[in-house]
Amino acid sequence: MNKTQFTLKDLVKHLIKYSWLTLILVIIGAGGTYIYTNKVSPYPRNLYSASRNVLIKSKNNKYSSIKADWSLINSYIVVASDDKIISATKKQLLKDGTKISEKEIKKEVSINSIKGTLFIKISANSPKKNVSAKLVNVYSESFAKLGPTLVSSMPKPILMSKAQNTKLATSAKSIHSIHKKGIVFGAGFGFVCGIIISLIIAIYDNYKKIGKSE
Repeated sequence: MNKTQFTLKDLVKHLIKYSWLTLILVIIGAGGTYIYTNKVSPYPRNLYSASRNVLIKSKNNKYSSIKADWSLINSYIVVASDDKIISATKKQLLKDGTKISEKEIKKEVSINSIKGTLFIKISANSPKKNVSAKLVNVYSESFAKLGPTLVSSMPKPILMSKAQNTKLATSAKSIHSIHKKGIVFGAGFGFVCGIIISLIIAIYDNYKKIGKSE
């Protein structure tokens, strides 16, 4: 029997020999996905959401003006994300008895256009049930007040009805489920990578033995 023959027994021995490498990759994979999922879904608690629509259109109802406003919607979203609006929101909320940092406001507020319209939607997600509606209302009002001062050609935003209630956007249970699935996926990916790398090393070592035996 050829001593350089690569048998199933040799393969198993090799996998056991490099099991430390597989274990390291499993830990790296699980740890990496855990960190990532915590960054994407950082709250291990319930998340409450609220939103308010804002209309941005010129007083001129001509088609050309409406088309111009529609083409600038994304620019108005950039204006709505300006630090001055965030700062004004923080100050007003503090006056109303709600303490929140500018970093938290940036994290919790999202601004999106409503496709095919001149509306933008300002939304807020917060782990505090009573904060989302307050935050989205004050933010919208700060934007309506300061937006036209930041860009003089921008029409004054028209605020729709205030957000009155918050709804449960994501439950703690579902967030934990996301984290758990992420860890399992990462560990599984690390395990597969460990096995593949171990096999490559085994094949390489076997070829080396064949080369020496010839």
